[in-house]
Amino acid sequence: MSPKRVGFVEAVKLYFYNYSNFSGRSTESEFGWIILFNMLTSIPFEILDLIVFLTTKSLIYTFIPSAIWVLATLVPNLSLCTRRLHDTGHSALLLVVSMILPLVALMVFFWSLVLAIVLWFASFVLYIVLIIFLFMSPDKKNKWGEPAESLGPKNGIVYGENKESDATVINSTSFTYDE
Repeated sequence: MSPKRVGFVEAVKLYFYNYSNFSGRSTESEFGWIILFNMLTSIPFEILDLIVFLTTKSLIYTFIPSAIWVLATLVPNLSLCTRRLHDTGHSALLLVVSMILPLVALMVFFWSLVLAIVLWFASFVLYIVLIIFLFMSPDKKNKWGEPAESLGPKNGIVYGENKESDATVINSTSFTYDE
């Protein structure tokens, strides 16, 4: 199935529906909307963290609400990043290395400070490369599938067009949504 360009609500649905799908591709719109979704959902959790801190006066329990949300969305985030890297023509091995390298740096820290600093710097550079790859334009057809179809106008503006499903079309004459 070819990936499709989606709106906010459909991106969130796909995010949770494809939480364990590490194959295929994800479009820029799906990735961008999920970044916005994660930023918006972090606000109530940060407020909840503050309330927990103010009521308990302890740092031990302060970040539990946010930590639960981070753990709940860890696999969907990794899955989405993997599919997004596939869309830009890159392997998810970069994602795996970017997660392991800081852990190795932390373990090496007690053995050699210089080596730990070098590994932390390499992690930082790898994160920058990873961010660039995640926000790149999609690659043409590659080993992970076809790119999303173009958004050329057909009877108005087309959003979320896909070969297997009907498109949501905005009728340009009446400005109403047809499904």
